[in-house]
Amino acid sequence: MSSRRKKVLAAVGTLGALAIGAIAVAYFTGADGSGTGSATVGSSTAWSVSVNTGGATYAPSGYTAIYPGTGTETIPFTVTNNGKGAQNLKTLSYAIKNDGGSPAIAETSLGTVITGCQAGWFSAVATSGNPSLPSDLAAGGTYSGNVDVTMTDSGTNQDQCQGKSPGVTVTASSS
Repeated sequence: MSSRRKKVLAAVGTLGALAIGAIAVAYFTGADGSGTGSATVGSSTAWSVSVNTGGATYAPSGYTAIYPGTGTETIPFTVTNNGKGAQNLKTLSYAIKNDGGSPAIAETSLGTVITGCQAGWFSAVATSGNPSLPSDLAAGGTYSGNVDVTMTDSGTNQDQCQGKSPGVTVTASSS
């Protein structure tokens, strides 16, 4: 190879290296940019409430039912969060199932009217010792408690209630 040819190749190589170097440092820094999307948030789900009358206990000892003016039936219940996220159980309310009349007549848990048996003769209240509220329940989480049912002695004939089973409603709420 001639010396002239070597000088030309060397010059071309040097120019190539300079060109690559110039390309390597020639760039823009770019301006800030952003994009916006959205997240989808689910909705609350109704609580599931299971009242287990088959698991009831009675006081005083030896009782197997309630009577006008005496005895307490303690009925366990469970509230379940059926949602996919945490929900706040804020309040529970208790009531004797009734026809909504005046006076309200007691109904069984299946909605059968107990003719002449007034719902107002019964009381349904939270058992002392139930866990405190409000309570945050994770998805699938549960709250278990008890409701005490008593029968008032009205001073009148209450025979219409004998041997009957008034329904007890436990309502769970987030408000």
